[in-house]
Amino acid sequence: MRLSPRLARSLSLHTKLMLALVVLVALVVGTSSYSLVEHERERRLVELEERATRIADLYSRSLAQPLWNVDRGAIDSQLAALAPNPEVAEFTVTAANYGTVSSVKGAPHPDPGDSVVRIRSIEFDPPGAAPLEKIGEIRVVLTKAVAEQAFGRARRVILATMATVLAALYAATFILLKRMVRSPINRLEEMVDRIAGGDLDARCVVESGDELGRLATRVNVMADRLRESTACLRESERKYRSIVENSLEGIFLLDRSGRLNEANAAMAQLLGYDTATELIEAWTHDPDRRPFSPSQTERLFDILNTHGKIAGLELQLHRLDGKPIWAQLNARGVADGAGAPRSLEGLLTDVTVRKRAQENLRRHRDQLELEVGERKRTELELLASREQLRELSAHLEAAREEERKRIAMEIHDELGQLLTALKMDVSLLKMHLADDSVAMRKAAEMRELVEKTIQIVRHVSSHLRPAALNFGLASALEWLAEDFSRHAQIPCYFHMEGAEPSFADPRATAIFRIVQESLTNVARHAGASRVDVTLVSTEAGIELSIRDDGRGFDIAAARAGYSYGLQGMAERARLIDASLHIQSEPDCGSVVRLCVQDDFVTSR
Repeated sequence: MRLSPRLARSLSLHTKLMLALVVLVALVVGTSSYSLVEHERERRLVELEERATRIADLYSRSLAQPLWNVDRGAIDSQLAALAPNPEVAEFTVTAANYGTVSSVKGAPHPDPGDSVVRIRSIEFDPPGAAPLEKIGEIRVVLTKAVAEQAFGRARRVILATMATVLAALYAATFILLKRMVRSPINRLEEMVDRIAGGDLDARCVVESGDELGRLATRVNVMADRLRESTACLRESERKYRSIVENSLEGIFLLDRSGRLNEANAAMAQLLGYDTATELIEAWTHDPDRRPFSPSQTERLFDILNTHGKIAGLELQLHRLDGKPIWAQLNARGVADGAGAPRSLEGLLTDVTVRKRAQENLRRHRDQLELEVGERKRTELELLASREQLRELSAHLEAAREEERKRIAMEIHDELGQLLTALKMDVSLLKMHLADDSVAMRKAAEMRELVEKTIQIVRHVSSHLRPAALNFGLASALEWLAEDFSRHAQIPCYFHMEGAEPSFADPRATAIFRIVQESLTNVARHAGASRVDVTLVSTEAGIELSIRDDGRGFDIAAARAGYSYGLQGMAERARLIDASLHIQSEPDCGSVVRLCVQDDFVTSR
């Protein structure tokens, strides 16, 4: 049984339960009764068939002798013995070659065709060892009508009994459900309606511990939580309203037509209105006074459709008095049922002061960029001039070294030759003078003067251009160490590790001058008792170090004091693409280290 949806909705729970119970009991009882009746019917029919088989077998044996003797009386008496049975429809005895001998019919029935038929042969057993001889047959017909009528009456009785039981059960169940289910449910409905109507203090009475009682308990728990949620919601609404009303930023709700549906006091003050209500109603009286122009509204919703939100958008608005202002807008969309943004809720911040400051900063930045560009151009010119000065300095240094070399060669070759010739002439002159004469003494003095002049010439020539440079850097540094020890009275030792390097003449001269300047500084300022000059040649290049055990000095103070000796050494190192490092601390001595890469070194 299936009710229509409309009828099912109109029925109460009590009626639905009763209908379900009636249908369930009817199905169970009817199915059980039908099964029992059908089972009994099948059993009775099987017994009827077995009875017909037994009767046929009995008559086939008992009628053999009377049929052999053709004793009709005996045959009729045996058939008549079972004929009164209401289930007997027909007994017929047929003799072989004679036809029907006897036939007995029972009471007529409505459906004589619905019967059980059994036919058995009647055989005579002659005396002796003769075989059995078929002398006729017995036909037994039993009707099923009696059993069917009995089962029909039983069905009617069962249906009547079932109807009575269902009626009694329906009445009892109706009363019990009304008292145990319907009344508590009605009371639950009443309490739920009161809670839904806003009476959050209403509570259901828990009358039992069954499902309805547990449901009442859950309804009470729901009411408690609903009251707490409502209190929290009201508190949240109060806080939200307080935040909106006291916010320093304008808060608004804008629809697609450009109408403001909601706004706070800060929004009204930002646009020059006294109250938010006046701002919202201004659009109704004069559409031209809307806070956002139609193009601005369309642009806002286009951005919202594209990005899903608006963040940090700056736009220009106009106050009620027509004064333009700049505002920064942050907003999100409020979607309709189809998911498209139907309105826009956001925050509006006045950034007019910041915008003006940015404009001022932009102007200052542009001006600063112009000044920086001019300064960079000037710096580039200064760098170019400094590079030119360095090139000129390098050229002058090379020319000076070349001039020193030329002067040293001329002094050594020409002046040296003249002084040597003069010395020889003085020696020849002494040979022609008397030993104790005044002229002899004067010639001896002249010869000493010539000797001193030759030594001075050699000294000047060596300082202008050491002749040892012609034999390599190592020889020149060794000579320089010996010369320093002789003149400065400070022991100076030269050490060389690895193969002797070979440099071009300008580079070798620059290295020699750096070492010479370092030794000069040691002699003037260090107060050292020992100096070591070490030349180390490796695959990466050479490393030349000048180490003393003097008093040391403050490098930063020396550079700040414009030490021309250090500057000259650094400039010479730069000109030959070498790196110069100076390490020194007061009372700890000094180390000057010069490193030249192997691109400029050729080992001998």
